[in-house]
Amino acid sequence: MKQELFTTRTASSDKKTPATVTTSRYNMLAKVIGLTVAFTSPLAFSQNDEDATGGFNFRAEPDHWYIGGNYGRTVESIDDGEIANSIIGGGLTHLEDEDSDRGYKFFVGYQFSEHVALELGYADLGDFGVKVARAPDTGTLTGDTSYKGYNLDLVSIWPLTQRLSAFGRVGAFHYDTEENYIGTESLAASLSRDESDTGYKFGAGLEYAFTERLSARVEAERYRIEDMLSDHGSVNLYSVGLVYRFGDRAAPPKEEQPVVAQQDYCSKLDIHFEINRAEIPRSESERLNAASEFLQRYPNTKAVIEGHTDNVGSDQSNMQLSQNRADSVLQYLVGQQVDASRLSTVARGEVEPVSTNDTEDGKRANRRVLTTIDCVKDAAGLSLPEARVTVAALVEFDANSAEVNERYHADLEKAANYLRDNPNVTAHVEGHAADLTSTAKAQEISERRAANVADYLVEKFGIDRSRLTSEGFGKTRRVA
Repeated sequence: MKQELFTTRTASSDKKTPATVTTSRYNMLAKVIGLTVAFTSPLAFSQNDEDATGGFNFRAEPDHWYIGGNYGRTVESIDDGEIANSIIGGGLTHLEDEDSDRGYKFFVGYQFSEHVALELGYADLGDFGVKVARAPDTGTLTGDTSYKGYNLDLVSIWPLTQRLSAFGRVGAFHYDTEENYIGTESLAASLSRDESDTGYKFGAGLEYAFTERLSARVEAERYRIEDMLSDHGSVNLYSVGLVYRFGDRAAPPKEEQPVVAQQDYCSKLDIHFEINRAEIPRSESERLNAASEFLQRYPNTKAVIEGHTDNVGSDQSNMQLSQNRADSVLQYLVGQQVDASRLSTVARGEVEPVSTNDTEDGKRANRRVLTTIDCVKDAAGLSLPEARVTVAALVEFDANSAEVNERYHADLEKAANYLRDNPNVTAHVEGHAADLTSTAKAQEISERRAANVADYLVEKFGIDRSRLTSEGFGKTRRVA
């Protein structure tokens, strides 16, 4: 209850200035919204949206009906002193203003989209009273006013998190006013008013969803009304409420991803070397390229490179030779952009043969590097990098001769047919010689042997020379 004492007899001096009233109203509105945010934010923002949803989406199905109700405090902003002065003829000296009460509203709404809804409701803004006196007269004048009516609001919604939304509203309020003034003794007078009118209203608030159907609101609204003197006043409603939503509130089902069959992909690579050498043979480079592509496709894999030898030579020299062979493979893969930290080498020497060292074929099998790459799991049926197909033709020569023997013509014809069928394929011809003559003579014979084979393919079968290369190695690359 608000009490005011007036020391003058003019009604105009009894009124508060509009600026003071407006500031007070908006301060109250700001405090309510601020307290609401402070209350709800620890609950709403401390949770990750995805974890907080509990398997539903508050706005999964935007177009739906809902109902709700609010209850709270109402505060009237009417110049009761001016109204009382007009009834008693001026000279008001004392006023007791009951400008606060309890109010409530019920509403039904339809949400058209995530951001727009329309609400139709009924609001009872409470009863407000006033009691005035005029000295030195005896008696009092008592007044009672109530406002009730229907509203139609356009609601705009702004989602803040998965559960929390802010909203604002603007609409029309068609209301009934019941107003009665009764005086006693020297202020005996009576006046009653029962009228209907239409004003506007606006407000803002926050809504927090507890479940997919039930949510809570806190909001502040202003209802503009017209008083007995046809002046504009207002009633503010600060309230909390509940909303119940209809329709399918479940989150839309996630599109099921097809189950992709998985399989393990593993890669091992055996590379063979010439006698007492650690250089990677040209014929093995394509297979190493395939291994490097596998390592690049699956960057989390690692490889262990093991070097081996036959039993020719001392244990110490074979251990060093096996290390050199493993290092050659490592450096080749690093040159193919594989990170060295993913590669490790192990020297085995001659202790882990895969074949007997009693035959030349067995020794050739033992002169090797075994590269083992981690297995990976991926979709079944993938085409992994493979080495290019190599077609080899072995041509043997008589001692100290470079002439192509007739018994190899059929093998060379097969190689030529393959080259014709695959026009993008190139061929490299290597010439070798036995350790039966001087180094210079062996080099000269090996070069002529390689050149003669290349010439035979060009002259006999018309293979483009640009697709052929030849190289002599003398007696430096022995295989037995």
